[in-house]
Amino acid sequence: MHVVGYIRNTIDYSLTYSRDTDLSPVAFVDADYGGCRDTHQSTSGYVFTMAGGPVTWSSKRQVTVALSTVEAEYIAMSRCAQQMTWMQSWLDEVSIEHDMPGVIWGDNQGATALTENTRDHSKVKHIDIRHHYIRELVHSNVILFEQVPSADNAADLFTKPLSRDHHHHLLSKLNIH
Repeated sequence: MHVVGYIRNTIDYSLTYSRDTDLSPVAFVDADYGGCRDTHQSTSGYVFTMAGGPVTWSSKRQVTVALSTVEAEYIAMSRCAQQMTWMQSWLDEVSIEHDMPGVIWGDNQGATALTENTRDHSKVKHIDIRHHYIRELVHSNVILFEQVPSADNAADLFTKPLSRDHHHHLLSKLNIH
């Protein structure tokens, strides 16, 4: 009934894009930590905007159980970074100029710090090597991770249930009216 009510109340919503806004992709990424009550797996979520509106998004349960919030966020950031590199290569292929590095906004300081240095390697050596791919992208200036307050992270829409007011606040950040 909640889904039917949501659809009924949002049937007139639309995505809004702007000609005056840059076509460079901007991403928001988030993860809930152990959100599945049965498997304790986390959910990764991201949303990409271009021209001021969303163009691609994802909400997917992570394959492995994360041992910390930082790990759950880092895994989500890795998936998002893969999508960002694909979008950049597609824009290059169709000859559309875009900013480099691609900006990905996340709300976990620990995971963002992990993309930049490996000083505390012993604390994260259990993280699967495939997720460390994002370190190479950061060091080669292909992507850049920036901090966003949790209250303004549009990817929250894809990872957890939100209050009505917060939900509408994040929709407006994505130009969904």
